[in-house]
Amino acid sequence: MERELQRIKEQEPQQQEFSIEERILRLSRERERRARLPHVFKYSEVPWQVSVQVWAGKHYIGADPQDRMKNAPICTIALSEQIVPPGGRNGRHRHVREAMFYVIEGHGHEVHDAQTYPWEAGDIFIVPSYCDHQHFNDDKVNPARFFFTISPVVDFMGVHWVEQIETSLREYRVPPGAEPIRDSSGKVTGWKRDGEVFQLGFDTSMQHLIEGRQSIATHIDQPKDTYEKYVKQLEDEVTWRQRCPHVVHNKDVPWEDTRMGRIKFMVTPETDCGLKTYDAFIQEIPPGSRSGRHRHLAEETFKVLEGRGYDVHDGVRWDWEAEDVVCIPPWAEHQHFNGDPHRTAKFVCFRSRWFAHMGHGGIQHLEDAP
Repeated sequence: MERELQRIKEQEPQQQEFSIEERILRLSRERERRARLPHVFKYSEVPWQVSVQVWAGKHYIGADPQDRMKNAPICTIALSEQIVPPGGRNGRHRHVREAMFYVIEGHGHEVHDAQTYPWEAGDIFIVPSYCDHQHFNDDKVNPARFFFTISPVVDFMGVHWVEQIETSLREYRVPPGAEPIRDSSGKVTGWKRDGEVFQLGFDTSMQHLIEGRQSIATHIDQPKDTYEKYVKQLEDEVTWRQRCPHVVHNKDVPWEDTRMGRIKFMVTPETDCGLKTYDAFIQEIPPGSRSGRHRHLAEETFKVLEGRGYDVHDGVRWDWEAEDVVCIPPWAEHQHFNGDPHRTAKFVCFRSRWFAHMGHGGIQHLEDAP
């Protein structure tokens, strides 16, 4: 140890480590960049896109790491919309991320791990982690539309897998310059290009892991030691995911008149559904009125379903109208105002639960709603 101390003392100044200073400066630059990002997405300014997974998708905040704070001051929530055509379906797929969908319009059903779950406008359906899932529109005339979130956090955790099992497209088209891969019937199921291969279907290694996890049998009632507590935790999680409901029906959830205003809490930590990482609620603001005022560390976003008005975030006004999406960054003091003296404003809100898992949950209430 004395020799190590001597080496440290003999270091030249240019050899000293400045990682702490650099990290602090980088975080300062990031805060400045966050402060310049907009808090409102205008519905008309975000284009619809087509992919193998969705017939039409509108992406407000991407789920990939490179999209982190690219166009909004949000890191733990990815936001998109999706349209399923009349009588249609999306592409069947599976991923480690949980997902939560609010049904804006339409009625249909989910198929999750071979189980069917019906939904209608106003409901929220949940896609648990590892779930093989697909959305079906049961209306032969009108499209179905969802507002949904998936967690970007798993990318930073190193467990981001996506398996595209089936495509949403009637005829799968390979990218330019790629060679198609066909199955025994001649159907295109993937492509090859410049040494890269994309193949529809299950990832065999991932399938093996999931089958092994799902086949865990519950046999520990009272753990005998600390290690067995962890073994039982896996057993309890498997049992929970196999039995929990995947749809929260709007008609089953009551409205509550709170200090923040009139709220319907669709998904909370106490809600029996297959979700661990998000909360969701619907809020109404009477004509010409306002919500309460509060702050919390958890990031929050909402989709305006009806009405027009504005938010005030840390003293800055952000105007919104029906179909817009609003982002509330961590710890921002915020309040919602209905700018229409005749019509109620209504929005559906998603709040990240990751902060609560880290010991930064709860709400600091500052002002009551009228």
